[in-house]
Amino acid sequence: MAITLEELPGPKGLPILGNITKIDLPNLHKQIEQWADEFGDVYHLDLGFTNQLVVTRPSLIQKISMDRPDVFIRSSKMDKILREGSVHGVFNAEGEEWKVHRSLITKGLDVKHQQQFYPSLLDKVERLHRKWSQRADEGKPFSIQDDLLRFTVDVTTSLAFGYEINTLEQQEGVIQDHMEKIFPMIFKRINDPIPWYRIMKGKKSREFDTAVKEMIKLVDEFILKTREKIEKDPSLRENPTNLIESIILASETEDAIGDKEVRGNLLTLLMAGEDTTAHTLNWLIYLLTQLPKVQDEIRKEVDSVLSDNKIVNDYKLNSQLKYIEGCTNESLRFKPVAPIILHEAIKEVEIEGVVFKKGQKVLTQYRHGALSDKYFTDAMDFKPERWLKASQCPMHNMDAFTPFGAGPRYCPGRNLAILEVRGVIAMLFKNFNLELVTPYEDVDEIMAFTLMSSDYQVRLTHRK
Repeated sequence: MAITLEELPGPKGLPILGNITKIDLPNLHKQIEQWADEFGDVYHLDLGFTNQLVVTRPSLIQKISMDRPDVFIRSSKMDKILREGSVHGVFNAEGEEWKVHRSLITKGLDVKHQQQFYPSLLDKVERLHRKWSQRADEGKPFSIQDDLLRFTVDVTTSLAFGYEINTLEQQEGVIQDHMEKIFPMIFKRINDPIPWYRIMKGKKSREFDTAVKEMIKLVDEFILKTREKIEKDPSLRENPTNLIESIILASETEDAIGDKEVRGNLLTLLMAGEDTTAHTLNWLIYLLTQLPKVQDEIRKEVDSVLSDNKIVNDYKLNSQLKYIEGCTNESLRFKPVAPIILHEAIKEVEIEGVVFKKGQKVLTQYRHGALSDKYFTDAMDFKPERWLKASQCPMHNMDAFTPFGAGPRYCPGRNLAILEVRGVIAMLFKNFNLELVTPYEDVDEIMAFTLMSSDYQVRLTHRK
């Protein structure tokens, strides 16, 4: 018999307020997991002004993802808040409009464009190698997260805009200073039961508004320069060389792509491409500091593939780094950068015995199942081997591994992100020894739209 939201178990809340007073936003993903352990993989979360149907069951999450956009969409509240921040593009578009956005972005991130872009990616990896060589010469502890954020900004601006911004070797990090204020505030506004920022803006809200204005200004400058470039070189209309050229040209013929959508897609690429890949690298490096045997296997692989080279200087060689890719998948299983996705039902439907009424808010949490022995053998063990063809793990349920989403909305940037991660990790372990200076247990998970770590320090030494 089908069960409704009202019949589902869940944490007991206060009258009127529900569980609002219990919510700890930086640790929301952990709270969701703890309640799932207590109430099951589908439960009811009373938030006073709204009721969330929480899902951590992998098979049900898959079906919700596959039913987009006909049955489920992204949270309408999230869409509204993203649009307030001038983000309107492939991430939050729906229906036919989304298909147009998706086609544009996917073409710009396909294998052909990745191969063309690879020499530019190598330039950024070499830049990072120089930076880390200086770090190793100095022998001082440093925050590796800052370097990774700068690296991914340089990569994304080059790929998306065709312009070089060398933040990695600059002293100041103006772009990062703005970007780091945006996602945490969006996450807070999405989860605030009352939009206080529309009534009275505090310091962080004002900083957010300033950051958004500066990012818009930057992107608008790129758009203006690109329009001038296309006007001077009409051949680009037939053969655009980067994403911004493709999107601008599409805006001239596609009704669904106007000036706001051009800007929104470019802001999405810049912010999401920088944030998610940097945090994926950051978490992987953090986990590897405690896994010397895994480090040894990585070095065996890079010594074999790279030979005497310091970086992976060939696109085809990058794809041979299967063990590093296995390590990346394990890191994403333990530390997915987007563990929570908010959905909304646009029609009533019953799935796996659960009734979703029209307008129902749905919170899906992706990590709970991924760390269960029900879906992965020895789920709490870091085993890159489970992702290799010769894996002997009897339980390997891919429904429980969705760090890049699932269904039609699967992240189009997944392959580029893995390409970057393989290149950076290969360079790191080919050339350096890695030591975590901050106590391992002192590093916290912080949920702020993406799952980031608290700052930690490492020390690099040259590998002999």
